[in-house]
Amino acid sequence: MKFNKDFHKVNTKSRTAIIFDKNEPIITNYATTRFSPGISIGAKAGYNFYPDLENSKSYFVGATVSPYKSYRYYWQAELINSIHKYNAATTITTGFSTSANGVRQPTRTTTTVSYSNINNEIPLLIRYNINNFIGIGAGIQANINASEKREEHTKTEYFESEKPDSIIIKTEEKTVSNSESFTNFKTGLLFDLTIGVARIGPSFGARYVINFEDNFNYFQLYGIWKF
Repeated sequence: MKFNKDFHKVNTKSRTAIIFDKNEPIITNYATTRFSPGISIGAKAGYNFYPDLENSKSYFVGATVSPYKSYRYYWQAELINSIHKYNAATTITTGFSTSANGVRQPTRTTTTVSYSNINNEIPLLIRYNINNFIGIGAGIQANINASEKREEHTKTEYFESEKPDSIIIKTEEKTVSNSESFTNFKTGLLFDLTIGVARIGPSFGARYVINFEDNFNYFQLYGIWKF
Protein backbone atom coordinates (compact mmCIF):
# COMPACT_ATOMS: atom_id res chain seq x y z
CA MET A 1 0.00 0.00 0.00
CA LYS A 2 1.42 3.40 -1.04
CA PHE A 3 0.62 6.68 0.65
CA ASN A 4 -0.69 9.66 -1.29
CA LYS A 5 1.99 12.23 -2.19
CA ASP A 6 0.21 14.81 0.00
CA PHE A 7 -0.23 12.39 2.92
CA HIS A 8 -0.38 13.94 6.41
CA LYS A 9 0.35 12.37 9.77
CA VAL A 10 -3.25 12.23 10.99
CA ASN A 11 -5.25 9.41 12.53
CA THR A 12 -7.16 7.31 9.96
CA LYS A 13 -9.84 4.57 10.07
CA SER A 14 -10.13 1.87 7.42
CA ARG A 15 -11.67 -1.52 6.74
CA THR A 16 -11.32 -4.11 4.00
CA ALA A 17 -13.67 -6.16 1.81
CA ILE A 18 -12.25 -9.68 1.20
CA ILE A 19 -13.70 -11.58 -1.75
CA PHE A 20 -13.24 -15.34 -2.30
CA ASP A 21 -14.24 -16.49 -5.76
CA LYS A 22 -17.79 -15.31 -6.46
CA ASN A 23 -18.94 -15.25 -2.86
CA GLU A 24 -20.22 -12.16 -1.10
CA PRO A 25 -17.42 -9.95 0.29
CA ILE A 26 -16.36 -10.40 3.88
CA ILE A 27 -16.15 -6.98 5.56
CA THR A 28 -13.52 -6.64 8.26
CA ASN A 29 -13.82 -4.49 11.36
CA TYR A 30 -12.52 -0.92 11.31
CA ALA A 31 -8.82 -0.54 12.06
CA THR A 32 -7.50 2.79 13.42
CA THR A 33 -4.02 4.00 12.46
CA ARG A 34 -2.33 6.45 14.79
CA PHE A 35 1.01 8.21 14.38
CA SER A 36 3.56 9.22 16.95
CA PRO A 37 3.96 12.98 16.24
CA GLY A 38 7.70 13.25 16.82
CA ILE A 39 9.54 16.51 17.49
CA SER A 40 10.66 19.15 15.00
CA ILE A 41 13.49 21.54 15.93
CA GLY A 42 13.72 24.85 14.10
CA ALA A 43 16.29 27.64 13.87
CA LYS A 44 15.23 31.26 13.34
CA ALA A 45 16.88 34.66 13.11
CA GLY A 46 15.72 38.16 12.27
CA TYR A 47 15.15 41.78 13.25
CA ASN A 48 12.80 43.49 15.72
CA PHE A 49 11.38 46.90 14.80
CA TYR A 50 10.16 49.11 17.68
CA PRO A 51 8.25 52.04 16.08
CA ASP A 52 7.85 53.97 19.35
CA LEU A 53 11.49 53.89 20.47
CA GLU A 54 14.18 56.32 19.35
CA ASN A 55 17.26 54.97 17.56
CA SER A 56 16.24 51.36 18.21
CA LYS A 57 18.30 48.44 16.86
CA SER A 58 17.41 44.85 17.74
CA TYR A 59 18.66 41.56 16.25
CA PHE A 60 17.91 38.04 17.44
CA VAL A 61 18.56 34.31 17.00
CA GLY A 62 16.46 31.52 18.45
CA ALA A 63 15.18 27.96 18.34
CA THR A 64 11.69 26.46 18.05
CA VAL A 65 10.13 23.16 19.12
CA SER A 66 6.93 21.76 17.55
CA PRO A 67 5.47 18.40 16.42
CA TYR A 68 7.25 16.88 13.42
CA LYS A 69 5.63 17.75 10.05
CA SER A 70 2.87 19.61 11.86
CA TYR A 71 -0.51 19.54 10.09
CA ARG A 72 -3.34 22.03 10.62
CA TYR A 73 -3.46 22.93 14.36
CA TYR A 74 -0.33 22.43 16.46
CA TRP A 75 1.62 23.97 19.33
CA GLN A 76 5.02 25.67 19.11
CA ALA A 77 7.43 26.83 21.82
CA GLU A 78 10.41 29.11 21.23
CA LEU A 79 13.50 30.44 22.96
CA ILE A 80 14.84 33.70 21.52
CA ASN A 81 17.93 35.68 22.48
CA SER A 82 18.11 39.26 21.23
CA ILE A 83 20.38 42.30 21.50
CA HIS A 84 18.46 45.56 21.81
CA LYS A 85 19.90 49.09 21.87
CA TYR A 86 17.75 52.22 22.05
CA ASN A 87 17.44 55.74 23.46
CA ALA A 88 14.81 55.98 26.18
CA ALA A 89 14.52 59.74 26.64
CA THR A 90 16.16 63.07 25.81
CA THR A 91 15.49 66.13 27.98
CA ILE A 92 16.68 69.72 27.60
CA THR A 93 16.69 72.14 30.55
CA THR A 94 17.89 75.72 30.85
CA GLY A 95 19.24 77.57 33.85
CA PHE A 96 21.98 79.85 35.11
CA SER A 97 25.34 79.46 36.76
CA THR A 98 27.81 81.91 38.28
CA SER A 99 31.39 81.95 37.07
CA ALA A 100 34.42 82.25 39.37
CA ASN A 101 34.50 86.03 38.85
CA GLY A 102 30.80 86.39 39.71
CA VAL A 103 29.41 86.65 36.16
CA ARG A 104 25.93 85.17 35.67
CA GLN A 105 25.90 82.75 32.70
CA PRO A 106 22.90 81.06 31.01
CA THR A 107 23.22 77.27 30.63
CA ARG A 108 21.53 74.59 28.55
CA THR A 109 21.71 70.97 29.71
CA THR A 110 20.87 68.06 27.38
CA THR A 111 20.42 64.65 29.03
CA THR A 112 20.13 61.46 26.98
CA VAL A 113 19.36 58.05 28.52
CA SER A 114 20.21 54.98 26.44
CA TYR A 115 19.99 51.22 27.02
CA SER A 116 21.89 48.22 25.73
CA ASN A 117 20.11 44.99 26.66
CA ILE A 118 20.40 41.25 26.11
CA ASN A 119 16.84 39.87 26.19
CA ASN A 120 15.52 36.34 26.70
CA GLU A 121 12.08 35.79 25.15
CA ILE A 122 9.89 32.68 25.53
CA PRO A 123 6.89 32.66 23.14
CA LEU A 124 4.21 29.92 23.30
CA LEU A 125 1.92 29.67 20.26
CA ILE A 126 -1.00 27.80 18.79
CA ARG A 127 -0.42 27.63 15.02
CA TYR A 128 -2.54 26.61 12.05
CA ASN A 129 -1.31 25.68 8.57
CA ILE A 130 -3.83 27.03 6.05
CA ASN A 131 -2.08 24.93 3.38
CA ASN A 132 1.43 23.61 2.69
CA PHE A 133 2.81 27.14 2.20
CA ILE A 134 0.97 29.55 4.55
CA GLY A 135 0.65 29.34 8.34
CA ILE A 136 -0.77 31.62 11.01
CA GLY A 137 -0.43 31.67 14.78
CA ALA A 138 -1.20 33.45 18.03
CA GLY A 139 0.05 33.11 21.57
CA ILE A 140 1.64 34.65 24.63
CA GLN A 141 5.19 35.72 25.39
CA ALA A 142 7.41 36.36 28.41
CA ASN A 143 10.44 38.64 28.15
CA ILE A 144 13.20 39.35 30.67
CA ASN A 145 16.41 41.36 30.39
CA ALA A 146 19.21 38.91 31.12
CA SER A 147 21.60 41.87 31.03
CA GLU A 148 20.75 45.59 31.06
CA LYS A 149 23.24 48.46 30.71
CA ARG A 150 21.94 51.99 31.28
CA GLU A 151 23.93 55.05 30.22
CA GLU A 152 23.06 58.66 31.05
CA HIS A 153 24.94 61.22 28.98
CA THR A 154 24.78 64.85 30.08
CA LYS A 155 26.03 67.81 28.01
CA THR A 156 26.01 71.27 29.60
CA GLU A 157 26.60 74.34 27.42
CA TYR A 158 27.55 77.74 28.93
CA PHE A 159 26.57 80.89 27.03
CA GLU A 160 28.32 84.25 27.09
CA SER A 161 25.14 86.24 27.86
CA GLU A 162 21.34 86.01 27.86
CA LYS A 163 21.07 87.46 24.35
CA PRO A 164 19.37 85.14 21.78
CA ASP A 165 22.47 85.07 19.54
CA SER A 166 24.92 84.57 22.40
CA ILE A 167 27.85 82.27 21.65
CA ILE A 168 28.75 79.14 23.60
CA ILE A 169 31.89 79.75 25.61
CA LYS A 170 32.26 76.34 27.29
CA THR A 171 30.84 72.80 27.05
CA GLU A 172 31.02 70.08 29.70
CA GLU A 173 30.04 66.44 29.08
CA LYS A 174 29.61 63.56 31.50
CA THR A 175 28.49 59.92 31.14
CA VAL A 176 27.29 57.73 34.00
CA SER A 177 26.54 54.05 33.43
CA ASN A 178 25.34 51.09 35.49
CA SER A 179 24.49 47.46 34.74
CA GLU A 180 21.95 44.99 36.13
CA SER A 181 20.99 41.38 35.44
CA PHE A 182 17.58 39.69 35.10
CA THR A 183 15.44 42.81 35.37
CA ASN A 184 12.34 44.29 33.75
CA PHE A 185 10.06 41.27 33.28
CA LYS A 186 7.43 41.86 30.55
CA THR A 187 4.56 39.79 29.13
CA GLY A 188 2.43 40.19 26.03
CA LEU A 189 0.41 38.75 23.15
CA LEU A 190 1.68 37.91 19.67
CA PHE A 191 0.21 37.31 16.20
CA ASP A 192 2.21 35.53 13.53
CA LEU A 193 2.23 34.80 9.76
CA THR A 194 4.64 32.55 7.83
CA ILE A 195 5.01 32.05 4.08
CA GLY A 196 7.18 29.29 2.64
CA VAL A 197 7.35 25.59 3.45
CA ALA A 198 4.81 25.43 6.26
CA ARG A 199 5.72 21.98 7.61
CA ILE A 200 9.42 21.09 7.17
CA GLY A 201 11.96 23.40 5.55
CA PRO A 202 12.53 27.14 5.10
CA SER A 203 9.98 29.94 5.38
CA PHE A 204 9.78 33.64 6.15
CA GLY A 205 7.66 35.14 8.90
CA ALA A 206 6.24 38.39 10.26
CA ARG A 207 5.05 38.83 13.84
CA TYR A 208 3.45 41.60 15.86
CA VAL A 209 4.01 41.57 19.62
CA ILE A 210 1.76 43.55 21.96
CA ASN A 211 3.60 44.03 25.25
CA PHE A 212 1.62 44.89 28.37
CA GLU A 213 3.89 47.91 28.83
CA ASP A 214 3.86 51.29 27.07
CA ASN A 215 6.16 51.87 24.08
CA PHE A 216 7.31 48.25 23.77
CA ASN A 217 5.05 46.92 21.02
CA TYR A 218 7.13 45.76 18.06
CA PHE A 219 7.18 44.05 14.67
CA GLN A 220 9.38 41.03 14.08
CA LEU A 221 10.67 39.91 10.65
CA TYR A 222 12.48 36.58 10.49
CA GLY A 223 13.58 33.55 8.55
CA ILE A 224 13.07 30.05 9.94
CA TRP A 225 14.10 26.53 8.96
CA LYS A 226 12.29 23.59 10.56
CA PHE A 227 14.00 20.19 10.63
